[in-house]
Amino acid sequence: MMQSQLIAAYEQLLEQSQRLLECAKQADWDGIFALKSQGLIDAAYLRRAQDQVDLDANGQQYKLELLSQILALEEQVNSFLHARQNDLGELMQINRKKSNLNNAYRASSNQVIPISHYLYRKK
Repeated sequence: MMQSQLIAAYEQLLEQSQRLLECAKQADWDGIFALKSQGLIDAAYLRRAQDQVDLDANGQQYKLELLSQILALEEQVNSFLHARQNDLGELMQINRKKSNLNNAYRASSNQVIPISHYLYRKK
């Protein structure tokens, strides 16, 4: 692999990160999952490839700029993901409370109280 190919791969990773942010802004969770999965594969490929290529000073500097942009985009995506995680957590709590209430009402409505309970009760 040549320096230009390695830099092009980092540029593609940046483009992928930009698409990931757009998916996060649009709440396209399937798109995020697909891009994140591909991103992990691409990042593993880049780790192996960069060991085989010696970048010159300009290449190193440009790579650092690309990585900085990628990390900034990743932070933005993570903020969307954390917000969604919090929303889902709240929905789960609401559903859990509803379920507990339904179970409590169901249990009390199924309970039969014999009439003798009312007739022979101590006063």
